[in-house]
Amino acid sequence: MPERDPREIDLEKVRASQAGDREAFDYLIDKYKDVVYAVAYRFARDPDLAMDLAQDTFIRAYKGIKSFKGRSSFSTWLYRIAMNTCIDFTRKRSRSVASQAVPEEVAEYADSEPVSKKPSRGPSKQVLSKELGEQIQQAIEALPEYHKSVFVLYEIEGMSYKEIADVVGCSIGTVMSRLHYARKKLRTMLEPYIEGGRRVEAGDGENRKT
Repeated sequence: MPERDPREIDLEKVRASQAGDREAFDYLIDKYKDVVYAVAYRFARDPDLAMDLAQDTFIRAYKGIKSFKGRSSFSTWLYRIAMNTCIDFTRKRSRSVASQAVPEEVAEYADSEPVSKKPSRGPSKQVLSKELGEQIQQAIEALPEYHKSVFVLYEIEGMSYKEIADVVGCSIGTVMSRLHYARKKLRTMLEPYIEGGRRVEAGDGENRKT
């Protein structure tokens, strides 16, 4: 027998959940818990906070499951709830949570190699890399929420323009515009640190020659 389309299975479980079948909703939680947690962590940058946001996402989804009409896939609908939950959280947070790590996918938008892949070149280089990593995360946190959400979904979650448009509720053109703005803004904010890094590398090279 050919395998069933996962979207059909999701829809079946959603319909059962709408009829009050808690086990059907538990199936959806188990299937998407890792994806939702990953999205939450990109915003919270803290495992415990990300877990709370993921839990809040599923609570909202459970309470609103009867509003799901099937016009989009369940995963897209759930993504939208997750993003709104994360955006609500970041708006209420008084200041950014300090970052302990920087995704390699994000570092390339500083016009340099990912921080974690750079070879160590002594204490000054390590300090620079750490500072750059912190500035990258702070720059992402400083983006307007509607630009930040598009950036996270496209560059980190790997979603297509169409999928993002469905999640955030805008046109594909708007998605592309917001992504362009986010990239441009990040490069502008990070330019002093990138230029500083290049000067340090040049200095290291001169020292090796002597």
